Amino acid sequence: MQLNLAKDCALKVDGNIFLNKVAVSEYLDNNQHLLEGINFIEHLDFHMKYGYNIDNNPIKIAYDSQGLVQRIIIKTRNYSNKRLMLNISYDGANYHGFQIQFEQKTIQGELSRLISTINNQDIIVQGASRTDAGVHAFNQVAHFDDASSISIEDWKKFLNYQLPKDIHVNRIEKMHPLFHSRYDVYKKEYIYKIKLGDYTPFLNKYTMHVEYLDFLRLDDQLKKIIGSHDFTSFSKGFKKDSVRYIYDAGYRIDNEILEIYISGNGFLRYMIRLIVNHVVNFATKKTDLDILDIIKEKSRKNTRDLAPANGLYLNKIIY
Repeated sequence: MQLNLAKDCALKVDGNIFLNKVAVSEYLDNNQHLLEGINFIEHLDFHMKYGYNIDNNPIKIAYDSQGLVQRIIIKTRNYSNKRLMLNISYDGANYHGFQIQFEQKTIQGELSRLISTINNQDIIVQGASRTDAGVHAFNQVAHFDDASSISIEDWKKFLNYQLPKDIHVNRIEKMHPLFHSRYDVYKKEYIYKIKLGDYTPFLNKYTMHVEYLDFLRLDDQLKKIIGSHDFTSFSKGFKKDSVRYIYDAGYRIDNEILEIYISGNGFLRYMIRLIVNHVVNFATKKTDLDILDIIKEKSRKNTRDLAPANGLYLNKIIY
C-alpha cells in the first residue's frame, strides 16, 4: 500500500516511534509487510481509518486536512481483542468532574470501579473529554479493554442497574483494538444553557439565569471565534500549545432557554466557560471589549470570571 506522507508525520509500531517523513518512509521501506493487504473497516465511518494488515495486525491511520497521512499506529503484540466503547449521559451536579480525583466522587471513578470488579483487575475507563465538576454530558464517549466473557447486551444491563441513576449508558459497541476515545476525537461540541426572563428555581442546577441580553451583540462575539486562534486569554494554567480550531459557534432559543453552542477540535481548561462569561457580559452591555482584542492580548486580565459550571453540557463527540 502506497501512502502520501505529511512532512511532520509520525509512526508508532508497538513501542518504536519514528518522527518526520524521512524517518517514517525509511522504516516502512524496510518493513513493507506492515502495509501489505490492509483491509479497512467500512462501518467505522470516522475521519481516521482503522483496519488490519495481511498478518492480521491492527493498524490505524490519521489524515490531515490535505489528505496526507499524519499518523500511523501499528500493533503486532500486546493488544486487546475486545475494546468496548461506551456512549454515556450524566448529570454532573453531584460529581467532581469526569476524571478520577483522590477521595472525590467522579464519573470515571464510578465506571472504572464497576468494570474492574467484573474483570477482576484494575481497569481505568478512558474518556473523550475531562468535563469539570458540575458539568453535564448528553453524549460522553469512553472506552475500556474487556477481559470478561460478558456480552455487550449484558454489560449495558449490568452497568445501568449498578450505576447511580444520574449516570446512564446509552450504547455500547465493540471497537477496533486501536480505537481511543480521547486521542481519536475529530470534533467536540459543547452547549451552554441560559434561562431567559423570570428566574425559575427548578432549573437552577442546569442553567445560568440572565433576564435579558442583546442577541445581535451575542452573535457578533460568537461568530468571531470561528477559525484558528490562540486561546491563552480563555484558559486556565500554562499550556504549551494554546491554539485551537473552532468549527462553529452560535446560539438557538427554545421556550426561553438559550443554548450557546461551540464546536472545535479541542478545548483548553475552562475555555468554554470563560468564553461564555465574556459573550454574556458583552450581550448584556457590561463590557464593550471585543473578543478578538482579548484573544490578541494573550492575558487573563479581562477574563478572570467563569460562567457557572451547571449550565455547561458536553453535547457531541465526532470521530
